[in-house]
Amino acid sequence: MQRFHLSMVLFVSLVGISVFSGCGASERAFVSFSYVVQPSRGLPEGMNSIYIMPAKVGPSTDAKWSDICATSLRSLVLESVSQYNTNLEVVDRQDTQATFDEADLAAAGMSTGRAGSGGKLLAANGVIFSNVNVKITLDKGKQRTLSGLSLSGVRGRHWGGGSTDIRTSEVETVSRHMTVQMEYKLLDTANNKTWATYSPQPYTASDRTKASAIFGSSQTEAALTPTDQIIAGLVERSAREFISQLMKCRINVHEEISSSGNESCVRGVKMLRAQAYEDAMSFFKVAIADNPGDDQAAFGAGLASEALGQYDEALRYYNQACAEKLDEQYTRARDRVKLYAQRT
Repeated sequence: MQRFHLSMVLFVSLVGISVFSGCGASERAFVSFSYVVQPSRGLPEGMNSIYIMPAKVGPSTDAKWSDICATSLRSLVLESVSQYNTNLEVVDRQDTQATFDEADLAAAGMSTGRAGSGGKLLAANGVIFSNVNVKITLDKGKQRTLSGLSLSGVRGRHWGGGSTDIRTSEVETVSRHMTVQMEYKLLDTANNKTWATYSPQPYTASDRTKASAIFGSSQTEAALTPTDQIIAGLVERSAREFISQLMKCRINVHEEISSSGNESCVRGVKMLRAQAYEDAMSFFKVAIADNPGDDQAAFGAGLASEALGQYDEALRYYNQACAEKLDEQYTRARDRVKLYAQRT
């Protein structure tokens, strides 16, 4: 029992050295804010009613994303109508079913109606079409974890001459990569011409399980954030970008940030968490002055500037963060400000 006790004391000491030595203080925050942008193109003159088609799905895409994409578009249009007085009516699917049936009859020569007569058949003078293609890949990996520790040569208070046997083992991890490709089109049914299209670069998201470094166990996909939750966020983001071309739209920002070891950067992240954006800016500026290469402080300054509506400053800090470290989060924030800064 004594040997076990001594072993555990030494084991805890070794773990403490492994985990805490050389590590500076760090702080994390989840930052959320939003702002409203003006449309970059607007709607065609005279378009006051719109129908949203179910999205076409790619060969590897679950059919449920057809309705989810259409629902997201519909919600965004109705948000613009209710909150920003956009003069537009969304035609319900039930209202258009009869006209689609009439179109089929006309095509078969069983109706006096003219097949493909656009606006009359759809009972709307605008139609949004979309395509969604989702691809998910899973990869299994290995991670080494401490699985045991034994001591030999330890006798009473005399520690010299002993040895420590540290045992490790490999456990399984899972990496997941998700790609969502979206395409949108607004058709003006008054003249059967395409008014606006949007086909952005694929949206991607990656995550992986991580076992504990001490007595860790194998992890499965169940330990990750649900796939549908992540994909729905990417679909909603792309839909919002498209709708913002056509009508006044709210842009949501949700970012996670971790501080560097710089004390001012740590305090800046704390201020971000408290939504004290001006105070956060002051601390991040001090951190950048201490170390111009602190990409985390630059990213934090970009977030604080964007939340304050200082978009030129936000773009400058995001560019600085990107220059220091090629990171997907930094480039996404930079591109977001490039896209919307001139439209607020």
